[in-house]
Amino acid sequence: MVKFRTLRNAEAYVTPSVSSSEEEPPTPPPKELDVSDVIEMFGFGCYQVKVVFVMGLMSFADSCEIWLSSIILKMLVCEWNLSVIEMALIPASVLFFYAVGSFVSGKLADKFGRWPCLLIAYYVICVTGVLSSFATSYYFYIIVRSITGFGIGASYGVSVSYTMELVPKDYRSATSLALNMFWIAGSVYECVVAIFVMDLDGGWRIQVILTVIPCFFTLFFLHFCDESPRYLVVTDQSESARTVLEKISKSNGYVMPPGEIVASQQRRGEYKDIYKQPFTRTSIVVTIIFFCNMWIGYGIVFLIPDMMSHGYCYMSEFFKVIYITKKGCINYTKSEYIFFLVVIFCCLPGYILGPWTSEKFGRLPTFYYSSWGSLLTTILLLFCFGPIVIYVELFFTALFYMALDAVLWIYMPEYYPTFIRSTAVGVINGIGKVGGALGVLATLYLDAYSIQYTLGVYIVVIIVAILSTFLLNTETRGRVLVDERTYQTPENEPISRGEQREYGSAEGGEGRSDSQPEQEPAPPRERSPPDTDDRGPSERSRELKQD
Repeated sequence: MVKFRTLRNAEAYVTPSVSSSEEEPPTPPPKELDVSDVIEMFGFGCYQVKVVFVMGLMSFADSCEIWLSSIILKMLVCEWNLSVIEMALIPASVLFFYAVGSFVSGKLADKFGRWPCLLIAYYVICVTGVLSSFATSYYFYIIVRSITGFGIGASYGVSVSYTMELVPKDYRSATSLALNMFWIAGSVYECVVAIFVMDLDGGWRIQVILTVIPCFFTLFFLHFCDESPRYLVVTDQSESARTVLEKISKSNGYVMPPGEIVASQQRRGEYKDIYKQPFTRTSIVVTIIFFCNMWIGYGIVFLIPDMMSHGYCYMSEFFKVIYITKKGCINYTKSEYIFFLVVIFCCLPGYILGPWTSEKFGRLPTFYYSSWGSLLTTILLLFCFGPIVIYVELFFTALFYMALDAVLWIYMPEYYPTFIRSTAVGVINGIGKVGGALGVLATLYLDAYSIQYTLGVYIVVIIVAILSTFLLNTETRGRVLVDERTYQTPENEPISRGEQREYGSAEGGEGRSDSQPEQEPAPPRERSPPDTDDRGPSERSRELKQD
């Protein structure tokens, strides 16, 4: 016979029963279970695989929608006789409304839940995606695509926060890598489809229809997902949180330990909390880095085709860049789409390198080497050493950019506590997409004069990002996600009484007024001391598995 005992940190372990003569006085089990410890105890299993798969489909679909603007741009110029400004407004408007969607959905996800926001966003994407294929004018198309961009922005940041809240801390980098692989697969899918439909009448409409199909698959599988238990905890829905945790335990082959889930009603989703203490410095720095990174990342997608079409450093010797359609318009050639595929696969090492180095050496060192690497390779692009060297430099530029992008998406959900996690990620992602829109506009405008002008602006933007990385001092590798409003700094110091007043009371009020008598700040919750059993938590938790 065995007895189950539940510690305060939710580590359930087995102790053998003893004879009545040696039996110690029974100790009443603690009543509280912390959701972070329960998720860590259950590990990465079938439930997490399902979550990563569904969120990966979402990343795949988002990638298709984002790449669509670049893939069919020249087709639309031919279709509606667009000027350079009208052409640039198509991707810029998508990115701008992506930013708006990210701003809005982050707050709503902290207010009303992650799952409802994701579901509504994908209904919007599916409907407007289909309508885009029936657009008969430039203005109708740009309006519908802007709404699609809103939906994409509303989904992506929330999906990353949702995924990171459900996986153990040791698997976050691997999870980020998996989501990035889905993103790469979506980009490849978009280019391969373009190769086969570009010569057809109305080829861009077929491209749009085939782009929205993955969105419908994502919408279908979203109906089988649950709300994040971390969100349920900070909204005082302990029973619902326990129900989700029981599903996780059953899927992963564990028994849910007895105890009451710690939950409290907290004020959530306030924009002003993002840039208040103790988040002020890191929030500002990460926002600047993300803005600069999106400027370069989205701008370079349009810079590379312009470098080829302008014959920059004899790049066109390897790819034929002029293709005259039946209507007399210049379009991409199949060799250019193949080159897009090459560029996409060049991003793959960066998406692998970023999560690996961030897990091996830390998030901050990855920030440093990726930003410095981007600066070096961009400076080298100013000088023509031949087309082969240019392609090699573009490869390393993409590698360092993707490494920085990957670690940013790991860092943000780890740094912020649950009560503002989606809001913070949404706001920073939205500001970053504004940088992406400005990068696209600046690239398309400056390329008409000189490629060197565009590269010069890129260098300035990267320098700003590098200077910002020196101000980061918070490492998040191996950090347990924080759920409670009583946030503690990485040095494990509780925030000051003034900062606690800023956050307000647990019921959502404005907190204790200055006229009330001051009280000593509550000490941080201490975890139970380790017992004499020298086995690790994972070894103990395996004994909870069902026979």
